[in-house]
Amino acid sequence: MQDFIFEGPLGPIECLVEPNRSTRNAVLVMAHGFRGSRESGGRAAGIAYQCAAHCSVVRFNFTGTRILSLQVAELRAVLAAVRERQPGCAVYLLGRSLGGAASIVTASKEPELKRLVLWATPNNLRETFRHVMTDEYYERLDAGETLEFDDERGHCVLTPDFLTDFDQYDLGKILGNWQGCPVLLLHCKGDDTVLVEQAQRNKALLGAKAELRLWDGGDHSFTEYSDEAGAVITNWLAE
Repeated sequence: MQDFIFEGPLGPIECLVEPNRSTRNAVLVMAHGFRGSRESGGRAAGIAYQCAAHCSVVRFNFTGTRILSLQVAELRAVLAAVRERQPGCAVYLLGRSLGGAASIVTASKEPELKRLVLWATPNNLRETFRHVMTDEYYERLDAGETLEFDDERGHCVLTPDFLTDFDQYDLGKILGNWQGCPVLLLHCKGDDTVLVEQAQRNKALLGAKAELRLWDGGDHSFTEYSDEAGAVITNWLAE
């Protein structure tokens, strides 16, 4: 499978493919986090190369939407496009942060998925964004105000449905009733965006269906530990 573009539910989606260096008929799809990208400062490409020891790896950008339901729709469209291009393949899914939340919802609707990796993934989205945004901005958004701001990542607009859409999904309930594939949880104890307690809660909800790997210190982006995390994922996919 080579790089491809297809028409997704909200517009064209361009997918980059790291070629499979094994004989397995398998594909890993990576979903980036809130205001992230398929590049993730170069870390996503590095992880894709590591994992391509056992499968093709597909990276893509959500088309600008930050609404979880729309991200789920786009992610499911990418999975369908992968299966169309590589019939009969085993499909794995890796979600980072908010992309992990989209991956939980998607995996609950896609029972044929073979493995799920949740990287710094929350299970309570309102709790997470109240923590990240601070009470003042969270309450303004929750009261119906549209927020606009600029920072080192550029211009951002958040509409009230960013929060209200979360209410459709009880991620804890989904994980607590998990009937799907094996799950690998990755988290840094020093993550001050999605606190490590959320990963521990995910593990408690999933029980024996999940493996939890924690790193001392670190941050939400795994700046110090990206290569180590990539090696853990690669070895787990090889099992």
